[in-house]
Amino acid sequence: MRVEIIGGMGVGKTTLCSAFTRLGLRCVSENLDNNPYLNLAYRDPVTYGFYSQLSFYLGNFFTLRENTAADGITVFDFSTVTDRAYATLFLKDKAQEIALETIDFLEEKEGKADLYLYLTCSPETQIRRIRKRNRAHEAGVTLEFISNLESHLARHTLRAAERGARIRAIDTEKFDLLNDSAFVTDLGENLMSGSVPLATVTQLREMRVVA
Repeated sequence: MRVEIIGGMGVGKTTLCSAFTRLGLRCVSENLDNNPYLNLAYRDPVTYGFYSQLSFYLGNFFTLRENTAADGITVFDFSTVTDRAYATLFLKDKAQEIALETIDFLEEKEGKADLYLYLTCSPETQIRRIRKRNRAHEAGVTLEFISNLESHLARHTLRAAERGARIRAIDTEKFDLLNDSAFVTDLGENLMSGSVPLATVTQLREMRVVA
């Protein structure tokens, strides 16, 4: 089973994967170091955004292809839904059209996730977490950027649900992924048993991050 984590910066993707790994689940991380355009794109998205986004799509789909097992569960700390959100956030006009068509093509080629875990929290909490971890490429990230990204993520997550995607939504301010071991254990056991409670389209529409 292929599980993808949807979420922006500072919502807890890495924390959740670390917790899952301790439970014995296999997790695969997005390799940011493989994208030579990432820092440039954050400084000058108009010039370098398209290069950075295409690099992510190709790298991420290759990672999905090479690491999804026929049996067992693999959790990826990135998602095709997140890729679409960044495409509509960073890119405009023809560049955006090409980017979305590329994602559609690669997803048709490699298949869709069996389950998505959609992590959310307030932009204010995200920016605090981002400042605390102090990653170089995130130095210039603003609260406005985080809020815009959350709106794009909400829109594309809702669209995926409307098209039949199986989505579990998790508010990481309500559930402490770092310290609430009972919640993480239950979630991991739900994954392994195939009994994950899913969000409905109506619930996703009502979530606070949906614009």
